[in-house]
Amino acid sequence: MTHIRFARLFVFSLGAVLYAQDAGMVLRTSVTYRTQRNSLQLTEEQRQQADQLAREAAQAGQAGKYGEAVRDYYHGLAVMRGVAWTPAFEFASSLQGHLDHAIVDPGKPITVTLSPLFSSPGTSTKLTASLVLVPLKKDAAAGKDGAAEKSLGPAVVVDSAAIPFSTTVRPASEVVGDYTIEVRLAAEGEPPAPAARGGLVKTLPVHIEPLAGSAERLRNRLVKSGKKNSPALPTAEYALALYERVDRGEVNPALYHLADEFARANEILDALDAGRDPFAGKHGDFRKAYLSAVDHTFQPYRLFIPEAYSASKPSALVIALHGMGGDENTLFEGYTGALKREAERVGMVVACPKGRDSASMYRDSAEQDVMDVLADVRRDYYIDAGRIYLMGHSMGGYGTWSVAMAHPDVFAALGPISGGGNPAGMAKIAHIPEYVVHGDDDRTVAVTQSRTMVEAGKKAGANIVYVEVPGGSHVSVAAPQFGPMLDFFVRQRKVKTE
Repeated sequence: MTHIRFARLFVFSLGAVLYAQDAGMVLRTSVTYRTQRNSLQLTEEQRQQADQLAREAAQAGQAGKYGEAVRDYYHGLAVMRGVAWTPAFEFASSLQGHLDHAIVDPGKPITVTLSPLFSSPGTSTKLTASLVLVPLKKDAAAGKDGAAEKSLGPAVVVDSAAIPFSTTVRPASEVVGDYTIEVRLAAEGEPPAPAARGGLVKTLPVHIEPLAGSAERLRNRLVKSGKKNSPALPTAEYALALYERVDRGEVNPALYHLADEFARANEILDALDAGRDPFAGKHGDFRKAYLSAVDHTFQPYRLFIPEAYSASKPSALVIALHGMGGDENTLFEGYTGALKREAERVGMVVACPKGRDSASMYRDSAEQDVMDVLADVRRDYYIDAGRIYLMGHSMGGYGTWSVAMAHPDVFAALGPISGGGNPAGMAKIAHIPEYVVHGDDDRTVAVTQSRTMVEAGKKAGANIVYVEVPGGSHVSVAAPQFGPMLDFFVRQRKVKTE
């Protein structure tokens, strides 16, 4: 039996989300590592070896050797899963996949490239790779064997001495929709297998649809637009920026219907051409965007306007920060939709920034994103400066504390969930009431993180309601507390407003 057969357990980290050997990638991997370490049943020998590799990974990361850090984490994950760290498995684990285009017209070629995240063993190691086109929505008639899958050609050999490796495939011209190109790897001479049968798989999302013409027409219309100073224009421009990001493989194309995004952008331009505000009187959940002064990129945010909102009276605003690996959509589309339901109930506007990189921790430019979104909403809506609140889950919990500490005069109350931070900074925000939530069985962010922050805050004289959920996990505690948290916010108002 090949050692690679057990590699399906690593699929979480080997898809299209890993692009660069940077600190963010190491941070994402370390979070997964910690969760696995705290969740799996390990022998004492596995635990000691995994802990040693974690220490080595941390040291490599601190030294800026990000590839080495990722290799150590992957090695430790193999140890915890009982998978032998052979040269073939190490080489397979090191590879990341990338498509030259993640949006293609039907029948057009796609170039698949495999490149290393970290250096593999010095001796030449060879793998067998099969490329398969897999529909995102499986055909029920295909059954469990996945008959709807389509081979993209004969198996190829990937040699560690000839990396990066590239090959070109061409899906059939009748293929349209959301798919993944699976690169299935095995030790040379062994048949590659899908993840369901123990294979190691690089999963690369691709969307096949004739969209290039629509994108070009929108691009030309934006160039000719006479409304360059309109605050609504960046939202239309973001549709094209999103298309380009998806095409580069930075965003999973299955998360968006780009034809609809183009249609909404054209509706905005139609309204501007007619002299109308495209967002006037609009309620409910929708996306907006702004042009960031940090790097002149278009940055999105999701906005919820409750039915009770009226431009004739000031409204409360909640800035909600997503967790690691999420984006501006996560808090609205996940968590059973609880945040929007509760915001509608209490009549609060909610804005969810993207937070730049998925592992930004809301530092530097991502912190500026939070404040830019706040400014954008306040420009377009009648927001009560004394009722602006900040909340977030996981990385967003960390961001809630760090952003408040950096801007202590802005927020009327805070709501960090499953987070942590710097207890030394709690004195800066002792005047801001807090509603803090954490589960005591959180295996991703230890409950001691919130306990330490709460203790420091109370010593500084802060008004803190701390909800520690018995048996609560990292995620399960969030949605049930959105309602009580917003009720807490309703009772808080900044004493001194701008």
